[in-house]
Amino acid sequence: MNRGRTYDALSQLRLPPALRLYVLAPATVAAVVLAGLTLTLPPGPLCDEGMVLFLEGGCDWGASNEFFFAKLGALAAANFAFVVAWRRRVSARSPFVPHFLLLVSLAIVYRSGGRCDTYYSHPNGSFGQMAVEIAAFCFAGLWLLPWTRDRSWHALAALLAGWNAAHVGLFYAALEVTPHWTWLHTALVGAALVAAGALAEGLRRLLRRAPRTGAAPA
Repeated sequence: MNRGRTYDALSQLRLPPALRLYVLAPATVAAVVLAGLTLTLPPGPLCDEGMVLFLEGGCDWGASNEFFFAKLGALAAANFAFVVAWRRRVSARSPFVPHFLLLVSLAIVYRSGGRCDTYYSHPNGSFGQMAVEIAAFCFAGLWLLPWTRDRSWHALAALLAGWNAAHVGLFYAALEVTPHWTWLHTALVGAALVAAGALAEGLRRLLRRAPRTGAAPA
């Protein structure tokens, strides 16, 4: 019986089709591959060509392209999922557990960037680090989602802007206390995003318990 309850809680059928793992993950991969093949960036370290560090990773001769489009695609998929969840009034969080398990698996498999770890004599990030960062970003978004319930497009856009701006801001803030994009940097960014999500949820619950003097997130 417990297994049945667990299956029901994690069931992808509780999500709109576009958010189900077996739809969202392949669609994201397809979008990343299509973008990478049609909008290929010049080979070489992207930081030398004016690319913002937030979207840089890997190393020379193609790996930078793979990382750039993978991170851009993952972030776009996260924002897309947030909008769909808002529009379809998704409230269940447990069906997203398989999504996070996939990201954790990717973080373990791609935890090292190989020769790119020390490209230009400093750590330059890995796909594993990116997976951890995206997972933390999505965790924060999942706990921010209830704040959009019964809100307008304007409120949704403002929250999306703040969510993404916080991610970028934390990325660069962590670089002030780490030598470069190391695993320590990833841990700091990830922890800050998770803490932000937990804080948003704690504040939401506190407002729910407070006397209703005005509108508050449901």
